Amino acid sequence: MVGLVKTNRQIRFAACPGGGGFPALLLIAGLLSCLPGRGWATQTLPAASEVTRRMVERAQAVARAERGPQYTYEKRSRRERLDPAWQPLSSEEKIYRVTLIGGLPFNRLVKVQGRELTAEELKQEEAREERFRQRFISTDRKKLVARKEALVTPELLDRYEFAVKERVVLSNRPTLVLTFKPKKGDLPSETFEDKLLNRMAGALWVDEADADTARVMVSMMEPVSLGWLGSLSRCELVLERQRMPDGVWVNNKMALILQCRKPATTLRFRTTEDSCGFSRVEATSAASYKTEPGD
Repeated sequence: MVGLVKTNRQIRFAACPGGGGFPALLLIAGLLSCLPGRGWATQTLPAASEVTRRMVERAQAVARAERGPQYTYEKRSRRERLDPAWQPLSSEEKIYRVTLIGGLPFNRLVKVQGRELTAEELKQEEAREERFRQRFISTDRKKLVARKEALVTPELLDRYEFAVKERVVLSNRPTLVLTFKPKKGDLPSETFEDKLLNRMAGALWVDEADADTARVMVSMMEPVSLGWLGSLSRCELVLERQRMPDGVWVNNKMALILQCRKPATTLRFRTTEDSCGFSRVEATSAASYKTEPGD
């Protein structure tokens, strides 16, 4: 669990022999009152509506920025099929090099199960990247902005009831913990995505200064029908994000668990992703850039 107050300072003192413990307690109390975070930790928590409003504004500002600091990095993805005890039956590991094209991440496959790609696979990846670039070039700017801010929109957040529970320290930064659950009443339910979102609940860790999401924990409250294929009976997601020195936030770790019930069997899957080797991208266009090691 993340503590409410976090410090790297070591506090040492020596009590006077025979002096009793009371002066020492006063000394400790005085030192604690000077610790970083003591003041804001006890401040009144903001309203949930204020936090979500700032989250939307942050997402819109990042999405609409013409240019800004960007990063490229390596992502290791592992997909496992699990048995009834949630132990691996089989697994596949892939390594990607992630770059930003028009501000959107493109995952270029680099290795599969530890081996380098064949000439044919490299050719397929190059063609896939070119198609991605062409879609970016031909996409209307309004649609592109909408794609970038799709994870935090008023329409999405309006599906849920939020509550600010506490203020904690996460990566040495004041962070607000919000819980959320679907609102009661009629919600959009035309698509499978709608039905899935309407059953999700969990918690968000929101960086108080940046109004950006630092961590997400979400799980499905009840099954979602897949029609004749059966149903999605379990869905759990944990996402952790990292703040770069220049204020850019990137996805750092992800874990997803799925369980699908079919008429004759139950399938269980777990996908984990870990990213590392972040390098700053000095981009002059979507097609050309140079990198320098991140801090």
